[in-house]
Amino acid sequence: MTSSHALLEDLGVNPAILMPFAPPLAAADWWRTTCQALHRGRVDGVDPCHLFAAASARYPGHAKLRSLAGDAAPAVTVRVLCLMSAPLDEARMRLGAEQRVIREAEARSGGRLAVTVHSATRISDILPQLDAVLPRIVHFAGHGTDDGRLLFEDETGASAAVPVEALTPALGLHAPLDCVVLNSCWTAAYAEGLLKCAHTVVGTVSELDDDAGLAFAEGFYTSLAHSPDIERACAAGRATLRLNGHDPDDLRHISRTGNGI
Repeated sequence: MTSSHALLEDLGVNPAILMPFAPPLAAADWWRTTCQALHRGRVDGVDPCHLFAAASARYPGHAKLRSLAGDAAPAVTVRVLCLMSAPLDEARMRLGAEQRVIREAEARSGGRLAVTVHSATRISDILPQLDAVLPRIVHFAGHGTDDGRLLFEDETGASAAVPVEALTPALGLHAPLDCVVLNSCWTAAYAEGLLKCAHTVVGTVSELDDDAGLAFAEGFYTSLAHSPDIERACAAGRATLRLNGHDPDDLRHISRTGNGI
């Protein structure tokens, strides 16, 4: 039922109010009870029509769901998982501001973006979050090192390093992803290896200050709020960097098609 819970969470349903699912309860009975709760208005702003629309967007090849959703189904729903990490033993970062600009883009997207933000991400959080969200885009925001490691957190909040290439088998469980965004320092040199599990990878060529990271995130996700075109979103991120006085070459993207800058 992991994907079912993720679908409902995308709609804003608090998983704490959902009926637990365990044998001998049948999946059909669980869904029947859940739909009855939605129909009775137990969840503000969500009704079965929204559920059908979200399910149809997640499984676009399912004719029955498409028929049930009718015109309520959004054209595209892109699930984004943001893994954010700011270890206590590293320089402070404005991750709250980065989260805000991504959330604002989601709010303007009319259902085209569904964003899950996981703060203070530990290494042990990576696989469970991927399984729960089933993302199309994975966005890492935090510190990176010049020898190709991303700094997550340990149980005490201190840094716990993961080589970029070590992420490949984890992300590969959900391949092919639409895009992996490594919004941290020194990641462009190690991005090519992630093309095994993603169509496009965004990385940085050197150090990346907070303002530049924010500018790229704002341009990238504002574009995705209107169109699912990843190449266009990368171009918008670079344009926003330039508009805010940053070198657009600070961030580069590569793709399986050979496009990229």
